[in-house]
Amino acid sequence: MSVSRCLAAALACLGFALAGCAGPVAPDLVITHARVFTNDPARPWAEAVAMKGERVVAVGTTTEALAAKGPSTRVVDAGGRVVVPGFNDAHVHVEVAPETVTLTLGQDPSLDALADAIATADRTAAPGVLLRGSIGPAAWEDPRLTRAWLDARAPSRSVWLQMWTGHGDVLSSAALTLVGLDDAVKDPVGGRHGRDAAGRLDGRLEEYAAYIASRRLAEGTPPARAVAIYKAFAGEAVRLGITSVQLMSTGLPARASVPRLLEAATPIRWRIFRLPTTAAGAETEDGRPHLPPQPGPRLDVRGTKWILDGTPIERLAALSAPYADRPAERGRMNLDTTGLETVVREGYGTENQLAVHAVGDAAIEAYLAALERVGAAAVWQRKRPRLEHGDMITASQMARARALGVVVVQNPAHFLDRDTFAARLGGRLGAFQPLASMLAAGVPLALGSDGPLSPFLNIAFATSHPVHPGEALTREQAVAAYTRGAAFAESTEREKGWLAPGTLADLAVLSDDLFTVPAERLPGLSSVLTVVGGTIVYDAGVLPH
Repeated sequence: MSVSRCLAAALACLGFALAGCAGPVAPDLVITHARVFTNDPARPWAEAVAMKGERVVAVGTTTEALAAKGPSTRVVDAGGRVVVPGFNDAHVHVEVAPETVTLTLGQDPSLDALADAIATADRTAAPGVLLRGSIGPAAWEDPRLTRAWLDARAPSRSVWLQMWTGHGDVLSSAALTLVGLDDAVKDPVGGRHGRDAAGRLDGRLEEYAAYIASRRLAEGTPPARAVAIYKAFAGEAVRLGITSVQLMSTGLPARASVPRLLEAATPIRWRIFRLPTTAAGAETEDGRPHLPPQPGPRLDVRGTKWILDGTPIERLAALSAPYADRPAERGRMNLDTTGLETVVREGYGTENQLAVHAVGDAAIEAYLAALERVGAAAVWQRKRPRLEHGDMITASQMARARALGVVVVQNPAHFLDRDTFAARLGGRLGAFQPLASMLAAGVPLALGSDGPLSPFLNIAFATSHPVHPGEALTREQAVAAYTRGAAFAESTEREKGWLAPGTLADLAVLSDDLFTVPAERLPGLSSVLTVVGGTIVYDAGVLPH
């Protein structure tokens, strides 16, 4: 019997139908007068939720809830607001870096805008402080953007620019020195250091070259600052109704992040995926476990992520046909067939969940083929290998993914730069992120941010689907993918992602009705009350209790 079922049975006397049990075993916390989306097929909607300790003990009507309360029960009147299971961000990153000034830039700044922002920040920032900024394709594709260009604008300053996709960086000379990179460095497997005509580093880093540099920067961050970064991230999460996150360790590795997270003592639940920086890293770096799987009550360190290709924005997603705006290019894969099979075999032979970033249809094909070659479908189904993003998955690949038990984790905020995707993909744009088709094909779907943290922004994209409205999800489907679907992706769907007796009491009371509010208002939603494990961890002060 599962933990949730055992608890449900043990706490049955707390059910609303047995209000006479109120007293010493009465609920600790009850939310009433709500529209509760339970995500439980047996009872999708309710008016009230009762919690005892860390668990939900009952859902039902407000009348039943008030009858079941005891003298010490805390009652929160939701005033008709919507309650949902706590959001579980299935794919998130937290950047850990030393003291930094963030450049004020738009989504796709020109070189002129970059020059102005760097000059302003260089004049006003304290000596030694790193300048960081996010760039788009306009700057990335300008061949003038090199370390020499950055050095000319801030000669003694460490300047670090990152593509908003996370798949390409440009560093000044001081920044290269900061992370120990010089002209003698060799390209890692799956990565590239740009060089000028004389063979010197030009400051441009792609894929695993960029990830290694980011890891060095993160590992050089003072522990107290890392703790503060995790606390600030968790504070933003609970304001958005996020109660669980699945962290991809592209920066600070798990062995270093766990002690910082334990010290931070954040109120949310963390699932941490290791990210080795080479294929050999499966046995060294951040691959095989350095820590117990659960080093803390709300920390779970399981799984390894590999990055097989980039994205269409920088034309690094591996496609089966050329890019529409550059017919000589099809992207590239970071691991060859042998390297990919090596990491897939490790995923098959251990309990360490396999997660592979693959965006282009050729990368997805390579991943699925490796899964099929290495192991039996019945075994993979139990292991739930993950496909992170899977934006260009085809109908035939969906059928194979379902047979293998692959869980697809998609990120609707990838629609932020629709025009560039259209230029890169041409007529294939309509096949980008086939959300509804995946559900129809029976492929388990989870949603995560991989960018702007707000689940409401991502739900807005998922339920409108800017490039193919026929692939849009309903709001109920999107919330389900962001809660129980995300829990399924980490094999915790019996514990969380829905509200029923025995499940974890993780939930959010929302600022507006997520299911009926006009689409243009979705991104502005937030939580007014967030509960994790039966404890209120965020209270905007708008509900009486």
